[in-house]
Amino acid sequence: MTRFRIAASVSILFLTLGASAFGHAQDNQDKNKDKRQTQDKLAGAGNHPKRQTDQRGPQSVRPQNPGDHGLHPGQQKQLERSQDQERDQQRTQERAWQERRANHWEYEHRNWQQRGGYNGYRVPDDYFRDHYGNGHAFRIYGLPFIYEGGNPRFQYGGYWFTLLDPCPEMWGGRWYETDDVYVAYQGDGYYLFNRRYPSPLGIALSVSL
Repeated sequence: MTRFRIAASVSILFLTLGASAFGHAQDNQDKNKDKRQTQDKLAGAGNHPKRQTDQRGPQSVRPQNPGDHGLHPGQQKQLERSQDQERDQQRTQERAWQERRANHWEYEHRNWQQRGGYNGYRVPDDYFRDHYGNGHAFRIYGLPFIYEGGNPRFQYGGYWFTLLDPCPEMWGGRWYETDDVYVAYQGDGYYLFNRRYPSPLGIALSVSL
């Protein structure tokens, strides 16, 4: 009888220890599971911006088409408008110089003395020496250009110059594009001279801001 009680007590003790150990192991397993879930959430939250960045990355690169210079459509349209405006200005220049081409320039032009003297705007002497004269030649083609009132006007060095005489017929058909010209003050007023065709007389110019 005593042995039976001892055996029963031992069995109960083992069952109690086993249940306790199982419960402890289960608690540890649950804690580890919760810990892993928490870590996964933290890791997921930390990686989320990176995934967004990775997703946005390829979309932010626009394939470049030949000739678009890597510009977005708005910039490309603006560039096209600028090119159209430049072509319009070039066509305006071509028409202006054709219409203002002399047949007999020696009879069709007048110098400033014949015009009664120059009374327009005068460029300050120091500025004029630094920007104009024979040592500062340029080409009219591509400069800001206006054709109004029958007189061509171009802008150079911050001033507008209006040609009051027709261009000499001996100058080439596209002199404004191919020839180096310069502005000079000679005697009684401003004139435009062409280096390709040296002459004591030039085209009378009126200066304005």
